[in-house]
Amino acid sequence: MGIKDSTLWAREILSFLETAKNGTINGTAAANAMKQSNLSKAIKELESKLQCQLLERHHDGVKLTEVGKEVFMVACDLDKAIYRLKNFSASAQNISGKIRLWTSDGLGVGYLSSCLSDFMNKYPDVKVDIFCSLDRPSFSTTDMAIVYDEPDFDDSEVVSAYSLKFALFASMGYLAKFGYPKTIGDLQENHRVCDRENFASVWPQWNKLITGAKHVVATTNSSNLLLRMTCEGIGIALHPITIGKKEKSLVQLPQLGLNISHPFWVVSHKEGQNIPKIKALIEHIKEATAQL
Repeated sequence: MGIKDSTLWAREILSFLETAKNGTINGTAAANAMKQSNLSKAIKELESKLQCQLLERHHDGVKLTEVGKEVFMVACDLDKAIYRLKNFSASAQNISGKIRLWTSDGLGVGYLSSCLSDFMNKYPDVKVDIFCSLDRPSFSTTDMAIVYDEPDFDDSEVVSAYSLKFALFASMGYLAKFGYPKTIGDLQENHRVCDRENFASVWPQWNKLITGAKHVVATTNSSNLLLRMTCEGIGIALHPITIGKKEKSLVQLPQLGLNISHPFWVVSHKEGQNIPKIKALIEHIKEATAQL
């Protein structure tokens, strides 16, 4: 098999592999900056070469056929080999290069940003490319992920699990103008509230609070925008305690007795944990989290 032919095989196999992991053709195409038609064509060409159907197409995505499951396991070996070569280093102690990290907007603002400063100072030759998304991480293009849902991927392993604590915060400007809420009922009746659109679906206690609030003045899908609106005094909002306490203009409202937390997981590519740069970041995250 020549170089040109092998290149085509590799592209088709990886196209199939990523689509099988993600479960959708459109989502895989978007995540890999490909046209949906080109991705579909690559998969069909692989099926034609192997003379079998690998994926069953459904209205809500794709599923592996029985033969597809066998091909998927073989394709994972190619994925692992490519990953190891991409991260090859002649020196076992060479902590440099790029780390591709996948997380959500909320975990990026509420957790990851608190961990990275000291790491970047300690390892100036490492660059971290951070991709924020609520979609399923793709470990063919990702070294590590920090996610709210415990993952179960063939090409990744859970490194550690933690819990992010949240509390209500208001700006000093807001409290000077509207006063402190005395109870949750007082908050719902007399105060302005800013909301993040998915909080109610995650926490029943927040769903109850926001449903009964008479003055929900703003809703956003961005944790960063929610924080900025709170700092500007637009309303009271729920934030990770690690972030809220760092904002000098914000005041935590513990008197309301709202205790909310959410588990999250640090995940590594299966082949990545012994790569020096990734191992260094994993260890740093563990140390930094212990101090939060």
